[in-house]
Amino acid sequence: MTSSPDLRALIADVVREVVADLAGPAARAAAPPAPPAAPAPPAGVAGTEHVTPPALRERVEAVRIADDADLDRFARQLLALFENPKNRQDLKSGRLRFRLEGGTTSAVPEARPVQRIDTGAVTERQVKAAAEAGRRLVLGRRAVLTPLAREKARALGVPIEKER
Repeated sequence: MTSSPDLRALIADVVREVVADLAGPAARAAAPPAPPAAPAPPAGVAGTEHVTPPALRERVEAVRIADDADLDRFARQLLALFENPKNRQDLKSGRLRFRLEGGTTSAVPEARPVQRIDTGAVTERQVKAAAEAGRRLVLGRRAVLTPLAREKARALGVPIEKER
């Protein structure tokens, strides 16, 4: 099985492929992400009576993907959503987003070997070494993760667990 970040990456790839196939050859070129929606003008300004604030138009749906059947079901759900022009626009603009059900915890145990750090500051260098060795980091109660190390772990895909 795969970890939660791997599932997210897999889902993102599937979504990109499905959207590109349905939108045609022009959409296959790598396009920058949609810019954030402009804030709504203040109340009382002419012509704003029917404007819906961007926050009200956004929606996030929880998705449970534990196996190949769930992934297939989700891909088919996306295809059905894409048939509706409003849903298609919401998907393209990012107003309709998905999150894995259960937050960031994975139902599948991580298969990588563990590198424990019980005390002290965890640095970028330690994260890079763990990535090169194909390990995940488990931090003890007295270990502290520096902000730069956290960013490096995200960039390199190194899972980090903090003991409670």
